[in-house]
Amino acid sequence: MSAGNRMIWSSSADDLEKTTELEFFDKERPIFNLDDLLRASAEVLGKGRLGTTYKALLENGPAISVKRLKEMNSFSKKDFVQQMKLLGQIRHENIVHIVSFYFSKQEKLVVHEFVPDGSLFQLLHENRGVGRIPLNWRTRFLIIKDTAKGLNFLHQSLPSQKVPHGNLKSSNVLITQQDDDQNVTYQSKLSDFGFLPLLPSKKSSECLAIAKCPEFAETKKLTHKADVYCFGIILLEIITGKIPGEITSGFQGEDSSSINNLSDWVKMVVKNDWSPDILDMEILSSKEGHEEMLKLTELALHCTDLAPESRPNMSQVLQIIEEIEQMSGDQQQEQIES
Repeated sequence: MSAGNRMIWSSSADDLEKTTELEFFDKERPIFNLDDLLRASAEVLGKGRLGTTYKALLENGPAISVKRLKEMNSFSKKDFVQQMKLLGQIRHENIVHIVSFYFSKQEKLVVHEFVPDGSLFQLLHENRGVGRIPLNWRTRFLIIKDTAKGLNFLHQSLPSQKVPHGNLKSSNVLITQQDDDQNVTYQSKLSDFGFLPLLPSKKSSECLAIAKCPEFAETKKLTHKADVYCFGIILLEIITGKIPGEITSGFQGEDSSSINNLSDWVKMVVKNDWSPDILDMEILSSKEGHEEMLKLTELALHCTDLAPESRPNMSQVLQIIEEIEQMSGDQQQEQIES
């Protein structure tokens, strides 16, 4: 890539097989070639366990995101191309649009639309403290709904995939801010989906979010309910403001040893009838939406049930969220009319 910010795909950009070009899904988008990509200025957006993601600014085009995959060199070109073409057909407002991909023996690149305003993880957890503008409940609810809509669409679009997303976590929920009549709203888009079939072993799959599911640890068969579990964890993360995997229970005694994750912590709080204590301090003081939060907490605990067969499917989850939203809207209207 350009001087000072050159992206090194391998030990040298010359290692890329120039006989292999980028493959595109949408012929209406501006088409660029491998040389354009290598000349683009770039910055690292994040280093995840699946690979490194870059923001690339093309000389004559929009900013794009490029994910350089690792752990996938054992796959044949046929298998990789088949999976990428399946993912590249997906079009939904709450799912990141994959633009193109590159395959060579040593390098696998996935190019997708650039989502400019960071991730849900950053929005929830960064810059906490004095001077931070709290993320209000209405915004959190809309992000929850967008995430559910995107995941439900993935489950409908990829019925042949046992776990359609596989890596759902707050850092893979990307955010776009939109200014509307001086109000800032947020749209959420799911990224990093559909890579599970490209990972060669259970050991390599441990890099995905689904590795936190009980059935993964118990080496049971994975299904789409693993995604539902991950959605439940995101739901609890939004409600509590806590980072999954970094829970300090605050409990003493025999029950504290059973707290291994965010779901366990919330169950413990609810069991002790301290339900308001689960709510993020940023939204607790506003008194807004507490009833919705507690209903969604119940849904999240349902989604994170230890038994996959007891969890709802995503269409049921989305329906419940929409019913909670409708009920809240009706109550607000009644208050206005009275």
